[in-house]
Amino acid sequence: MDSTETGITRKGKAGDIPLLEAIVDLYAAEPDLLTLPQLLFASVLPLIDADAVTFSEFHHRSGEFRTLASIEDEPARRVRAAEAYRRHMHSHPFWQHDPDFFGEWALRESDFFTDAEYHALPIAQEAFLPSGSHRVMAIVMRHDDYVLAVTGHRSVNRPAYSDLERDRLQAFRPHALRAYRQAQGRTLAKLTPAGRLRLAYPELTQRQLEVASWIAQGKSNEDIATILGVGIDTIKAHAKAVHGKIGSEGRRAAAVIAHTVPPFAQLPPLWTLDVDAWGGPRRA
Repeated sequence: MDSTETGITRKGKAGDIPLLEAIVDLYAAEPDLLTLPQLLFASVLPLIDADAVTFSEFHHRSGEFRTLASIEDEPARRVRAAEAYRRHMHSHPFWQHDPDFFGEWALRESDFFTDAEYHALPIAQEAFLPSGSHRVMAIVMRHDDYVLAVTGHRSVNRPAYSDLERDRLQAFRPHALRAYRQAQGRTLAKLTPAGRLRLAYPELTQRQLEVASWIAQGKSNEDIATILGVGIDTIKAHAKAVHGKIGSEGRRAAAVIAHTVPPFAQLPPLWTLDVDAWGGPRRA
């Protein structure tokens, strides 16, 4: 049986109080997707004695990824680092966050590179070292057709992550994945049909969203015209535009879209939706 479903951690030790506290705090907070990253930061930073933690989502099929960091950074530097990371992430499966490569392990940069080798890597020179990051340890979790990564960073001149710290992060992994799945459920439960459509198709206008949400709730064009106080021809025009933008040919398709999880590649970065929930300004 998969440990992500049982909640049993293979490396967790009954006497490891910091690990137990991090797990209890994670579940007690009952986060949604917008509050989960900050909660993970608060849990992982002391758990592995990291200087910074990043929360990332990778969609390997499209090549897209998003990253949020626990610390502030100069915006232009962060943009440059993200661009450099994109250029060099395929140089090694560790940087690519390949879930088949990571499995259920917590992996460290020191497991694959000596200090001299790390400092010579283009991804280190262009993406990490300019921000002072040297030590890297990550867990990767597969979810649907994309993966989540929680990564701890230590600054230059700090020691490599120990086996104890690796085991702690590894034991924390199944709980982080379960918390993400639960957070997704809470987030979707709060969304209206219009909210789901807005996430999946940000190109829809406000009026088109209104029409689409009523279509998703089973209303006829005549009903929608009455509700919105406009002519039936106007509603037909909006409905045609909606079907064209979402690639559907019927009203049932709009209803399905409004009540399911939008694909990763069609979601805007979550932190653009509610900046305050992330505790800081928008990041690259």
